[in-house]
Parts: sequence; structure tokens; C-alpha cells
Amino acid sequence: MVEVQSQTTSPKPMVIRRCTEVPIAVGSPSASEMRRRRRRHSRLMSNASSVVSAAAAGIPTSDKHKISNNEALMHMVKATIGGGFLAMPEAFHNIGIVMGVVGTIILGLSVLNMMSCIVRCSQTLRSGKYVDIILAEQNGNKTVANGENNGNDNSKLPPRQRYSNELLLPPMDYPDTVAAVFTYRAQGRFAKYASFARHFTSTILVATYYGVNIIYVCIVASTSKQLIDQYTANAAVDSWRHSLHGLSIRWYPIIISVLIVPVGMVRLIKYLVPFSVAANACLLAGTAAVFYFILIGGQDSLAPEEQAKLVVWPATRWTLFAGSALCSLEGVGMLLHIENAMSRPLELVGPPSYTLHRAMVVIVTMNSALGLFGYLRYGDRCEGSISLNLPQDNRLSEVIKIMIALGILLTYGLQLTVTTDLAWQGLRSKLVKSMGGSNNDDDVAKDDDSSPNMITYYYSMRFILILGTSEHEYSVPYNTQYRELYKLYKYVF
Repeated sequence: MVEVQSQTTSPKPMVIRRCTEVPIAVGSPSASEMRRRRRRHSRLMSNASSVVSAAAAGIPTSDKHKISNNEALMHMVKATIGGGFLAMPEAFHNIGIVMGVVGTIILGLSVLNMMSCIVRCSQTLRSGKYVDIILAEQNGNKTVANGENNGNDNSKLPPRQRYSNELLLPPMDYPDTVAAVFTYRAQGRFAKYASFARHFTSTILVATYYGVNIIYVCIVASTSKQLIDQYTANAAVDSWRHSLHGLSIRWYPIIISVLIVPVGMVRLIKYLVPFSVAANACLLAGTAAVFYFILIGGQDSLAPEEQAKLVVWPATRWTLFAGSALCSLEGVGMLLHIENAMSRPLELVGPPSYTLHRAMVVIVTMNSALGLFGYLRYGDRCEGSISLNLPQDNRLSEVIKIMIALGILLTYGLQLTVTTDLAWQGLRSKLVKSMGGSNNDDDVAKDDDSSPNMITYYYSMRFILILGTSEHEYSVPYNTQYRELYKLYKYVF
């Protein structure tokens, strides 16, 4: 049970021993006192020995900006299911019907176990004995850091509710958790690698998710050009529609940036919930239309004797299935960002909600169903994306392309969250150092995240990152660039 020891003369939390409960802070200090403490704690955590990031960009500071369990579920589904979802029939082509379903379930359980482990590690490091060790290290208290009990008996204090939504340390993102595990687990034998692990993890996450945003822009631009050229082919020469026909692909990312800037400038995950809901609705509508073609479409289906050959394929091709399926089953980079924004973070992987588990049930079911029925329908004719197997001169096929493009467009802001949060942590630390640092109120006001200067810097950085995903089209010839990016998206994502 949680044992919390406090002093009547001080609002500071005193306790933290090994426990199964989540400790809380006691007392009701004034707003100015809380701001002073947050800034002092932020400066402590920005030292070289820090484990917790100083004010991650997308973490809400008040309950009204936190998300519910259902909103977290919507984010998890949308952060996981992307363009790779449409490649599941082609993934089944590498393993067969029987092992495709079994393999998808096994991979789903493996991903769920891995993601649950990451969340539990982060939450454990923010509660229990590790809080004593981390805070003692920051304050140079060797007695507490060594785990010594100062003779205080906590066993008689009233227990807290087990599934409290309060964790003592500030939220930890993925790089923070990796660095903390290197520092404090295994009796600190790998602590010297903590800094490298943090920077390596941050670099990989930024490269991955920023690359995904670039590919999203390429896919939406290509889809838009294809549809516009198709509908303006027969336009009158002197009409404005004719001027759009054959417009260079280089202009489409610029036009699309007008749409993605409002989505990409949203800072808090709470306000991205409507976009995730709309994106999931577009994905669901597009999937329903795909199943229409699969189940009752006019195309010739495979004969029963041909379907019998699709049961199992040689094991030498199973790794290709695993690589394709994993890209539509995991969204680990967004996991801790979503957990940090939840009003009840312990329910992400714990009772009574088990939000992550429910999300994985939805994800595995959708991937298995599309892969199974799509492969049964098209067999060896399966393309890298099932949308390529649909009739090309069909209005419903065009609606599917539009729904997929809208779903990708509305996911842009959520996928950009990881890049902006990690980039802001690095930029913010440099800004704070350039401003100098002291304990007086003027300096605290200048480098506070809610100050006008910091807000301006943050949104300027975010705007530049958004333009970077659109303006990259000019860096290399489009044909070469898009061909390589689309190959990467088609066969990897």
C-alpha cells in the first residue's frame, strides 16, 4: 500500500518507499509558490544528471487539457493504423491464410506485451523507491539516495487508492524512460551509457516520425494530382479547370501545406482528439468500401482450388510478412506521449479500463480481417496496397482514395507531436541557457513556457517543421525523390 509521510509545517512530499500505491503531494500552496517551485524543479531537471525532461512541449498542465480513456483509445488506434494497414493482403501473400491470422495475433500479443512493459517501466520510475533516489540525486542527499530509512515508520499511515491518477515525478517520454532505465536499473552498471541512449532514442524517433510526415505529404499530393488531372482532362481550353490539368506535382505540397498548417500547429493532444476521430471515421468508411469490392464486387474472384493453395507458404517468406504486419500493429513512439496526456494514466495498461489492450483488440481485428479477406479475393494478384487492386475507372474507388487521403491528412498533427516535443526540449534548453539562469522572479518569467517569448519560439519552430515536410519537394528532382519515398512507404510502412 502507499505510505505517505508528511510534515505539518511544510507542504513538501516527504515520502517515497517501495510501494504498490501512487504517492501524492500534500498541502495547498499559492499559485505564485507553485510557479516558483515548477521553475526551480525545471532547472534542476535540466542538469546533466537529469532523468526527467524539463517541460515537454505537449504535456498538459491542467486537468481540463487531459484526455479520457476513450480519447486515448482513439489516438492509439489512429497512431497505429496508417497506410501500412492497406498492405495487409500483400503481407498475407508471404505467409498464407492460416499462418497469416495466427501470425497477426502472435505479433499483436508481442507488441502489446512490449508496449505494456514500456508504460509500466515509465510509471514505476515515477513512483516508489525510484522517486527518492532520483530526487535525492538532484539535491545531493546521499542518505536518501542510498535507500536509508530515517527511522520513520510509514506503516500506520492511511493507504491511498491504488489506481490514483497522480504520479509524483513529472511525465517521462520515451527517451527519458530509456535513460532512466540505463541509470537506475541493473544497479547502475550501465549508467554511463544513459546519455548516449537518450540521444540515440531521440534521434531515431525524430527521424522516423518526421520521415512519416514527409511521406504523408507525398501520398496526399500524389492522390490529389491524380484525381484533379482525371477530372480536368476534358475541360474547355479557356476555363480555369483546364489550367489545373497537368499542374506540376511540385505545387501540390505547397497547396496541401495550407491545409496541414492548422492541424500541425495544435500543441495539446487533447485538441487533436476531433482530428483522430474524423481520421478514424474516414479510415472506417474507406475500409467498408474496400470490403464491398472484396465481398460483393464485380471482379472475378479466385476459384476454390486456387484458394486452397493459399493456406500456407514456405517459412522462408515469413519474415517479409512480419516486417509488413508490424508496421500496422505498433505505434510505440506515440505511446508515452498519449499516456502523459491522460487524466488516468495508470489505466492505460491497468484496470479497470485497460485502454491499450482494447486498442490492440481493434487493431489486430481490423488487420486480420483485411489481410484474410483481401488475400482470399485477389491471391497472387495482391499489390503493395489493396487500393491498387480496385477498379480504376470507378467512382467508389475514387471515394476510397479520397477517404484514405483525408485520413492521412488528419493524422498529420498527431504524428508531428513526437518530433515537435523532442525538438522543443533541445531548443528550449539552449534558449534557457542563452537567457542565463537565476532564481529571481524576472528570470523565471522570461524562461517559463507560458511566457510570450517561449510561446513565440515554440510556434515558430513548429511552423518551420511543418514547412519542412512540404518544401522538401524542391530539394531533389521530384521523380527520383517520390519514386524512392513511395517505394519506402509501400514496402516498409
